[in-house]
Amino acid sequence: MKNSKDKYFEYCQEHKDEFKNELRDEATRALIGWPCRIAATLLAVSSLITYYHPANQENTLIIFSLFAYAIPILIVLVYQPLSFLASTVNKYSPIVLDILIISSVAGFLATLRILLGDLSLSDNIQPVYLALLGQINFVLLLSTAFSYHVRYYVTFSRNIFITLFTAGSLALVNFEFLLVNWIQLMQGIMAGTIFSWIFFISIRTRFYLKSTDADMRQHLYDQLSKLVYPHQLERIKLGDQLESTMPLKEGKAIVNVFDVQKSSGIRHERTREFFMGVFQSFLQICMQGYEHNPLRSRAFRLKETGDGFISAVGYPFLPTESRSLADSAVATALEMFKAFNEEVNKFNYSRPIKGAIGLAYNSVQGTFQSGGIRAYDLFGDALIQAARYEELRKHSVLSKLIDDHAKGLGLEDYHILIVQEVIYNSLSEPFRELFAEVDLYGDHFTGHSFRSLHDNNARYVYFHVLD
Repeated sequence: MKNSKDKYFEYCQEHKDEFKNELRDEATRALIGWPCRIAATLLAVSSLITYYHPANQENTLIIFSLFAYAIPILIVLVYQPLSFLASTVNKYSPIVLDILIISSVAGFLATLRILLGDLSLSDNIQPVYLALLGQINFVLLLSTAFSYHVRYYVTFSRNIFITLFTAGSLALVNFEFLLVNWIQLMQGIMAGTIFSWIFFISIRTRFYLKSTDADMRQHLYDQLSKLVYPHQLERIKLGDQLESTMPLKEGKAIVNVFDVQKSSGIRHERTREFFMGVFQSFLQICMQGYEHNPLRSRAFRLKETGDGFISAVGYPFLPTESRSLADSAVATALEMFKAFNEEVNKFNYSRPIKGAIGLAYNSVQGTFQSGGIRAYDLFGDALIQAARYEELRKHSVLSKLIDDHAKGLGLEDYHILIVQEVIYNSLSEPFRELFAEVDLYGDHFTGHSFRSLHDNNARYVYFHVLD
């Protein structure tokens, strides 16, 4: 089993570009943030203290100490404005930070040259040596303790360069001072290298944890998007509760109940795939014109029931069309039959497969389940009535009337659309002309009761058959 170090290393290698961008961002934040601003302030203060210190007033070179840290201070001052003018500057932030560090070390060495000059190790300059003794260690530690490169060997190479540069410069400045401080030099580079490695692996670990956490959140988001609508996801992200993302008050809608005629007789190895294709095409029809401000779409997919599909027009989503709700519902039903035919053609079954739809207009209300998975659902009279109207095709007398009508149109096998009287009366003339009327109180139905329709006012029903 791989340990965490190998796991983090391999992940950063696989996501090298993202890790590089993370390090660049870290370096940029350091350059424009408080770390480098404070460092620049301290360098400026150090220059002023060195220049105005009483012990240095007789030094003819002391004026140059004011400019020893000019380059690193200038980098801090101009980097942020330059990054605003040209965002591509941020691509080079790790290199800029290295230049800042090396120039700071060079400034420190220049200050030593100014202070020590050609002095030799004697009693009268011991205070100067003692004052500078601890600074070598500290400066090297700070200069080598940070790492913003994808490959650590780049940082390690930089640290070796700083060490050799410092040692060589000290030898040129004052060889006796180097001999006294060589242990401080080694302590500084060793401590800085250790800290830079710890700094590097901490950024690498944080990048791994943040990236994998982001990947996990995206995966959860993608899976949740299969359960709820996009507007629900957005509202949940803003802090809303799931139960407040869909309408719950009572409303009116036309419910569409679709069923496949004689579905139990379908025998095929791809039956399940066939129904999945049908329901997917129906969902696409329902989602046409979907938007969430205000909440609307062509229809609302309520549920799939094995070989059936239930949707609603007008609630909880507002209709997308300006025409009447009845026209929208009938047009949607006809579009579903067209999509169903396309799926049947793909299925290439040996016998005709036809569907039936019942439409009913009445009250509905939204609700979330009280426990467990809080699925959104609808209940109300419209759902019951639509199911009953779809089942009317099975009524012995009405079935014969529909069949005789279809044969008169030359149809042996056909789709059936049955609608409630209130829907028919609300249709525009072109849609009304599609339907045939059936009087439930006519002579054909003597002795039959239609109380099972759950529609006490039902007197007429209307049906349309199509190929």
